[in-house]
Amino acid sequence: MPDAIFANPRLALVYDTFDGDRGDLDAYLRIVGEFGARHVLDIGCGTGSLAVLLARSGCQVTGVDPAAASLEVARFKPGAAAVTWPHGDATTLPALSADLAVMTGNVAQVFLDDDDWSATLRGVHGALRDGGHLIRYTYTFGPGT
Repeated sequence: MPDAIFANPRLALVYDTFDGDRGDLDAYLRIVGEFGARHVLDIGCGTGSLAVLLARSGCQVTGVDPAAASLEVARFKPGAAAVTWPHGDATTLPALSADLAVMTGNVAQVFLDDDDWSATLRGVHGALRDGGHLIRYTYTFGPGT
């Protein structure tokens, strides 16, 4: 179930404005490059900032999110046509044969119990190719930030 801020169409439209500098996304680009991933699954993609950035880098990208309003914002970003945007969560994904699934730390915090985590991990496993990887990265701010 999406958080209200991501599901509300009026709030989703302004979300990126308050998200600030997205320099944290560079770490994902480096990780994707290190794994040599060609098809990346962005779980909880929200308004699509990471998914579009990955697509611009040449990856095939699937960005899934349970908040339809956020996906609507994502679909109108420059470069969004190169991304597949299913509405749902990791438990609703088909077998995608993705090389890599990414989940930001803020997405991971919505799973409140072991059952949620187990269902999500089963869904991710089913969407990855054999030997694919799940990366859950949490950006840590340095001193003074």
